[in-house]
Amino acid sequence: MDWPKKWDYCPTGHSLCFTIWDLFTLNTPEMSKAKVHQVAVFAYDDANAVDVFGPMQVFQTANDTLDNLSIKNRAVYSTLLLSADQATVRLSTGTHVLADKHFDQFRHKDLHTLVIAGGSGADDQSTNQNVTSAIKKLDRITQRSATVCSGAFILAATGALDGRRATTHWRRAQDFQNRFPNVQLNSDALFTRDGKYACSAGVTAGIDMALQLVQEDHGRRVALETARQMVAFYHRPGGQNQFSSVAGSRQPISEALLKAQEWLHHHLGDPLDVAALADIANMSTRHFSRRFSAETGLSPARYIAQARLNKARVQLEESASSVSRIASQCGYSDAEIMRRLFIKELNVTPSEYRKRFSVLST
Repeated sequence: MDWPKKWDYCPTGHSLCFTIWDLFTLNTPEMSKAKVHQVAVFAYDDANAVDVFGPMQVFQTANDTLDNLSIKNRAVYSTLLLSADQATVRLSTGTHVLADKHFDQFRHKDLHTLVIAGGSGADDQSTNQNVTSAIKKLDRITQRSATVCSGAFILAATGALDGRRATTHWRRAQDFQNRFPNVQLNSDALFTRDGKYACSAGVTAGIDMALQLVQEDHGRRVALETARQMVAFYHRPGGQNQFSSVAGSRQPISEALLKAQEWLHHHLGDPLDVAALADIANMSTRHFSRRFSAETGLSPARYIAQARLNKARVQLEESASSVSRIASQCGYSDAEIMRRLFIKELNVTPSEYRKRFSVLST
């Protein structure tokens, strides 16, 4: 039986809020005639719902994008939900969803991409020999195997990631290193790619990773349009430590502006002006300002101010550095200027912000 898929975005406009009406793969006559990339997403009790449905929705939206752009003769995606041996899976949200197949039923020799979701149940799955054996068999036939968040524990337990680069959620990084010392863990990466293996960090980074896989299959234009349809940030600069994107901004389209944006995020502690960014983009200052504002929705000056504020917030949350040192690292001439900006933008001082949101043990 084919299970149609429909997503209904919530009235608040949040791109990751959805109601699942009907689940799993959209299988139309038009799709059946085209070459198909079969994508199986492995889920289990207490898997994270966004880890499961975030990548699935990226692949389905990519199908819509190919159609909207009238791009023919390209492989379309067909997704299915795979379980170990359950007809239904209870996700971390408490939602019960139907599995399309479980391991014993799955005989798809043309499996293109295997995605392993993360979640609080990942540890149990990674120590279940029946699960790891089945994943290992599937991995042998895939063109790509990918993990989201702590799903990396399950794939690593098969030995497939030994000697390879990988990432997982930053909170689980030390546990991962202790269990799998032969894996080259990059705990700050949003996603990694090594051979046929792709790993992503926490939750929504699975969407970033899936967009990159779409780019590999169909090019940057399709991936960017897919991200736009999902109101997702395409190719976020920086690593997990920079998990806050600039509020109110859109992702630039042109490579020149992307280059300037990435350079900016690596030099927030330095004096910055529009002329320097225009030089990076190889544009005149006036032309750069106009293009940057049109493509991102923010003026360069406003974007710099918001990017510095985001960096300061992350530093306050995750480091024990003094407020003065953080102010300097984020490009503020002194801590008082940063304090005033925090009050203006967030209605709280940096010290009060740290008390509320620091992840460090007290």
